[in-house]
Amino acid sequence: MLAIFSTGCTPLAGANDNTTDRLAPVVPLPDAQSRARFERGRALMQQIWQIAPGKDGQHDGLGPLFNAASCQGCHSTVTRRVVPESDSDRLLSALVRVSVRQNGATVPHPSYGAQLNELAIVGVPAEVRTQVRYTDRKVNLDDGTPVWVREPQLVFHDASYGALDRRVMTSLRASPPIIGVGLLDLVPEEVLLEYADPDDKNGDGIAGRPNRIAHAELKRAVIGRFGWKANSPDLRTQIATALLEDMGLTSVVFPQSACTPAQPECLQAASGGDPEVTEAMLDDLAFFLTWLAPPAHRNLKDPERRRGEALFRSIGCAACHRETLTTGENARYPALSRIEFHPYTDLLLHDLGAGLADGRPDHDATGGDWRTPPLWGLGLAQAANPEARFLHDGRARTLTEAILWHGGEAQRSRDRFRAMNAPDRAALLRFLESL
Repeated sequence: MLAIFSTGCTPLAGANDNTTDRLAPVVPLPDAQSRARFERGRALMQQIWQIAPGKDGQHDGLGPLFNAASCQGCHSTVTRRVVPESDSDRLLSALVRVSVRQNGATVPHPSYGAQLNELAIVGVPAEVRTQVRYTDRKVNLDDGTPVWVREPQLVFHDASYGALDRRVMTSLRASPPIIGVGLLDLVPEEVLLEYADPDDKNGDGIAGRPNRIAHAELKRAVIGRFGWKANSPDLRTQIATALLEDMGLTSVVFPQSACTPAQPECLQAASGGDPEVTEAMLDDLAFFLTWLAPPAHRNLKDPERRRGEALFRSIGCAACHRETLTTGENARYPALSRIEFHPYTDLLLHDLGAGLADGRPDHDATGGDWRTPPLWGLGLAQAANPEARFLHDGRARTLTEAILWHGGEAQRSRDRFRAMNAPDRAALLRFLESL
């Protein structure tokens, strides 16, 4: 078994204590053909797509509705992109998911689809303009230390296809970093099911469970592992979903436009191809992300970092943020088989309480359920961008704020954090900042 980024091991390709945004493979690519595919995938991540018909005829079809013109426009490697901080800021790297209740089920909005798009090509009305406003409140830690936390509220303007009133379920989602997603994709389902304990049979207050998704290509239910509510089953589907919903680009996975029947201008817009993203392009993107390395953990020998790691475990954080996962056997990419890595996630759903609930079910996820996000890269996020934010909607300006929002299954751990003395809190945060 190959272990990467663990205490005492030698970092492999892509691991670099001094980098914040390096795009390198997790292990050396086996041959020149693979290296070429990796570079093609990297180029596609950075590609700015054009409105059809485009000059080169290969990278056109953007829109008609979209939120970004490139993958990199929303997703970075380690940086948590900023969300709007004032009424004048636009959603540049965040989006709003929308649903309604229909015949007892939660379904995409009949006029707006599964998410709102703030941009559009010429001749097509943009769907909406979203403002994010915050309500601040003070939380006192047990030693009297004040911490200000904030809660976002969405305000919609210029809605082109009908009012977005309180009957519409909405959820603000910040764009997650893309580091290490390929390793997460290669963890066998049976490993995730071993961690699941939906009935809390062991009595530890943690009831992680998988989300189950109808796979668009396999035509059967599989476990979700990507997205803030684990609503996407694998890397290929996640890429195709983002291409369609964020950039308006069709693919072999989702060949139909995301335009709804209420959007005639959108439906009549020119196409960039059938599909607009070829299967070869989709495969190159998936290859790049499959091999893309996570960052190395840093300061492994720092005593305060080690003390913080012990505190992280002692207050129960590791019950959901599991340190170690291992990839399965991979006949397609043997070099990625049996790799032990340390993302600090179980990829399962957990109820985090009313404070973080968006009230919007997603497959088997309830309105209060969230997938445990990987913690790797936390310490590099604000080093790369001091304005980087945390949690699913970017409400948390600091890691302390993020912890204090945890409730539900995580409330016991949160309360233990609140009860810590200042040196212990500092040590725990030092550990998180080393990831």
